[in-house]
Amino acid sequence: MTATGGKFARVAKIDEARCIGCARCLEACPVDAIVGAPNWMHTVIAAECIGCGLCLPPCPVACIEMLPAPESLRPQTAEERRARSEQAKARYRARRRRLEEEAARHRARLEAKKAALKRRRAV
Repeated sequence: MTATGGKFARVAKIDEARCIGCARCLEACPVDAIVGAPNWMHTVIAAECIGCGLCLPPCPVACIEMLPAPESLRPQTAEERRARSEQAKARYRARRRRLEEEAARHRARLEAKKAALKRRRAV
């Protein structure tokens, strides 16, 4: 891969004036490079964006576009590309871990509510 045409050659950019804060792009980004919250403006952390474009399809108002990455963000050497790849993989793993932990907490809350309902019905 080359620094100009390979991985990390593009970055997502959100048109903040058109963004409705639906947060669908947040869920789609595999490396958590988009920050924001539901009903709030979102933005892309360009240095973390891997240019995959997975944020584009879920956006209901098409306010995200893929642009050429600034030269300062494009890895120039094989070593820089390897480092960026490792960083992206680490962010992906951290995101997966966070999502799994959130799902486990959600399941625990549901189980606690279910147990409370059973106790209430037993009374």
